[in-house]
Amino acid sequence: AKEFISMVRFISYLVAACLAVAAAAESEVVTLTSDNFEHETQVATGATTGDWFVKFYAPWCGHCKKMAPAWESLAVELKEGGLVNVAEVDVTGNRALGTRFEVKGFPTLLYFTKGTMYKYQGPRELEALTKYANGGYKDTAGSPVPGEPSIVDEFKKAFTQIFSSITYYLKNPGKVKENEWGFLAAGLVIGTVFCSFIFMTFTMMGPAPPPPTKPKSS
Repeated sequence: AKEFISMVRFISYLVAACLAVAAAAESEVVTLTSDNFEHETQVATGATTGDWFVKFYAPWCGHCKKMAPAWESLAVELKEGGLVNVAEVDVTGNRALGTRFEVKGFPTLLYFTKGTMYKYQGPRELEALTKYANGGYKDTAGSPVPGEPSIVDEFKKAFTQIFSSITYYLKNPGKVKENEWGFLAAGLVIGTVFCSFIFMTFTMMGPAPPPPTKPKSS
């Protein structure tokens, strides 16, 4: 009897796994990552791949799981019109995208069209989502799509974080543990070296100075 029950459980797990794989294979929802986001969507340029309705989610989010069937149905429905792409981003594995689009809660639904993005804040139901994608977004306030972060942006962000930490420690020396003074000193040295390297790099990349003007012969 125990062997029979074990076999039934095994078969049940196998069927469930097969159904999950089949559902994933047939999904019309496009999976976006930090590597392919701009290539697929071209949202920063407002270019050629059409409008995009993107769900930013976390795998552990209960609200995200609850709305998953409606999101899948939306992708199927909008694909028939061919005007709107429905996609999703797992922010836990693509934190740069979460930072870029200021995702602070899950799910966050953003509609991108022609270089502008709109934040959906309505019911997470198929009818409401479809209406929004079919023009309802025009009744909400939009904002320019933030560009891809450059090395300069990352440098500014890192410098700001380092500066804030140093400022905090200098204002609150009593909160610095004895073993943290070494890390603070090391951070100052590394930060100085890094800033110097960046400065020299951009100096060398800049335009060459004009040649000296020769004095006119009298």
